[in-house]
Amino acid sequence: MPIVKKEVKRGLAALLWQFIEPLNFNAEFKEKFGDTHLNILLNPKDQKWAAMIKIEKGTINVISSKNDEETLKNLEYDSLFEAPAEMFLNLFSDGLSAGPLLIKMITRKIKIKGLRKMMALKEIFDLLA
Repeated sequence: MPIVKKEVKRGLAALLWQFIEPLNFNAEFKEKFGDTHLNILLNPKDQKWAAMIKIEKGTINVISSKNDEETLKNLEYDSLFEAPAEMFLNLFSDGLSAGPLLIKMITRKIKIKGLRKMMALKEIFDLLA
């Protein structure tokens, strides 16, 4: 019998996976994201591990990757959200709304690339609520 190696989720990825995993069994999520291929990189600048949210054909997964410049440069992502870890926790607990995000972008506390594709993240958290 072959040994199956289980993927270990570390850092932000482990925390996110606890909240996001039930979406794989949610019919509304499968309907909304059934034909979507999307990779969103969430990078807490002051932590050792970053998290990549992968949405493919109605399923969602979170993968952890080392948070160093070389590793992040080699990752392929559609959208990037980079901020200190404390700000991630505040944003996800308070919700993602345009006003506070815009202020934090202007003051350069956060970095966002691919803002339109990042809006899928808002839809995901709306489904969880």
